[in-house]
Amino acid sequence: MKSIKPFFYLAAATLFIFNSCSNDDDINNNNPQEIIEIVEGNTFIITKFIDSGTDETGYFSCYSFTFNSDGSLVATSNTNTYTGTWSVTNSSSDDSSNELDFNINFNLTNNFEELNDDWDIISSTQNKIELIDVSGGNGGTDYLTFETGTPSVNCNSSGNTQTNIENNIQDGTWRITLFNDSGTDETNHFTGYNFTFNSSGILNANNGTNNYDGTWSITDSNSNDDSQDDLDFNINFNLTNDFGDLNDDWDFISHTATKIELIDVSSGNEGTDYLTFEKN
Repeated sequence: MKSIKPFFYLAAATLFIFNSCSNDDDINNNNPQEIIEIVEGNTFIITKFIDSGTDETGYFSCYSFTFNSDGSLVATSNTNTYTGTWSVTNSSSDDSSNELDFNINFNLTNNFEELNDDWDIISSTQNKIELIDVSGGNGGTDYLTFETGTPSVNCNSSGNTQTNIENNIQDGTWRITLFNDSGTDETNHFTGYNFTFNSSGILNANNGTNNYDGTWSITDSNSNDDSQDDLDFNINFNLTNDFGDLNDDWDFISHTATKIELIDVSSGNEGTDYLTFEKN
């Protein structure tokens, strides 16, 4: 009778190897060293940043993030480099507890300071880290996701941020897909209108019946810093109808070749307005 021991030994060995490989892919979210080893070995981009319900991912779409072993966190775009700090700490003396903090700090007064927090870890893999912060006192919930990768092609193309936006907006016609005036959705006021941003600075709105001309421009309040943070998207219609509500020096939330999201925060608690153009 033939011995079947080798078969069992081979099966056991195979099972052992399989299990060992599977365990190597598991990330222990309670182990700070495992999290540190992930982020130090990769270059990341931000694929989600939700600030109390507002999607502000676009602020960081052109930046790659490097988490260095000396504790420095470097954000780099074609034109700007910002340096902050990062760390992973355990707020409990019990290493087995799920109380890790992913700490980020940029000593800046632009959009990067909004990333500053002792984030809690939702999940982590070799390529993705999902973070959350629940503010006390009903301050809202923030979400931040880093994934391995590089910024989009649009960010790496020649020319600066302002020029890229100007070139994109002058290509084709656009429509308004969101206009929220201090909490009131007034998008329907512009349904059916196509907007053309001419190189001459004329902004034309036409729905086949009505034809309105205004002006548009993009200006930079800080000529020494080619950053979306300092750009204003200026719109003016010299009209007394609904189009007059679009008049403002809007700030950018995000921009791509097919979508531009704008915001205006009024002083004196008068409310916040949102305006989105999407390409037809």
